[in-house]
Amino acid sequence: GAPGLDVSGLAGVIEVDPDALTADVQGMCTYEDLVDATLPHGLIPLVVPQLRTITLGGAVTGLGIESTSFRSGLPHESVLEMDVLTGAGEVVTCRPGDDLFDTFPNSYGSLGYATRLKITLEQVAPYVALRHVRFDDAGLLAKTIAAIVETGEHDGERVDGLDGVAFEPGELYLTLARWTDRLDGATPSDYAGQQVFYRSLQERPTDLLTIYDYLWRWDTDWFWCSGAFGAQHPVVRRIWPRRLRRSDVYHRLLGL
Repeated sequence: GAPGLDVSGLAGVIEVDPDALTADVQGMCTYEDLVDATLPHGLIPLVVPQLRTITLGGAVTGLGIESTSFRSGLPHESVLEMDVLTGAGEVVTCRPGDDLFDTFPNSYGSLGYATRLKITLEQVAPYVALRHVRFDDAGLLAKTIAAIVETGEHDGERVDGLDGVAFEPGELYLTLARWTDRLDGATPSDYAGQQVFYRSLQERPTDLLTIYDYLWRWDTDWFWCSGAFGAQHPVVRRIWPRRLRRSDVYHRLLGL
């Protein structure tokens, strides 16, 4: 008869093990908080969905995807074990091969609630070098994606992250990301400031971001939806507090 579970106590990171490349995380922990805990160790989850306030439990019982998914799959594929609160009131620890574990992804809470998840992490560099490759033919773009998935590289250069944007049928871009320790004299771009990330795809063939800014490159403008609130207008953007240029703020404005 209650309105729902009180999950306010399930929003933290329990432990990061930099030697084993794992993290124990509570189900309502946001990826923003999770990344804040893993990046000081030079680590990130294998897949970090694009928006800061997506929760780990939500990405596993629902669906999460990002640019590393072409090589690391979906968030549930890097889970090693889970504690699940079932409808019977029991907390069950399950692992790959257990029925509850194997059927839990994309079950949207119908099988229970993940209270704790142990996940695999990967090592990353401090910076991300980007290449925005334009295509005017969707068939060629699809073949290029297939080749990158198979080989893990493009034009002889390693690809760590892969995503794309179609502005119109004849203007398509693949963004190829490569983790790097080197600045090579460049200054990392700041798309949490006055510049808008999606526009940069059309404006420059290469770019450089910090790993942190790369992970949240789409969140600052909720992809391109911040334009609906005027947040991409140069004057409005200058007076809109930087800390409030984020997807959850726009979502609350939309609700109002």
